[in-house]
Amino acid sequence: MSSAAWAQAASDLGIRVTAPYHLRDRFGQHIEFVAHVQDFGTVGGTLVWYMPEPLPTARLPFRVFFISTLNPDVYFDYDRDRFMALLTAWGWTGARTPPPWYEAR
Repeated sequence: MSSAAWAQAASDLGIRVTAPYHLRDRFGQHIEFVAHVQDFGTVGGTLVWYMPEPLPTARLPFRVFFISTLNPDVYFDYDRDRFMALLTAWGWTGARTPPPWYEAR
């Protein structure tokens, strides 16, 4: 699991990302996600998971998250245009003004 691409996206695109992101499951155990991308997808942001690892849905807490399961062959390395297209598809949900690249799309 590599979170470096999301850390690079945060720096380059001016977005809020925690990569990797650890979440406690319903049983108190840690689940590691590739990243938590704030301000996109839902008010709570989007959790990034790389396939083909099975998503441990039975362990997830009852809080509502948007989880995007991505192909690591496509999203393992940072590609500015590809990541901007993905974030645009998720949609801006932040309370602050979106980054200039998002407004221009």
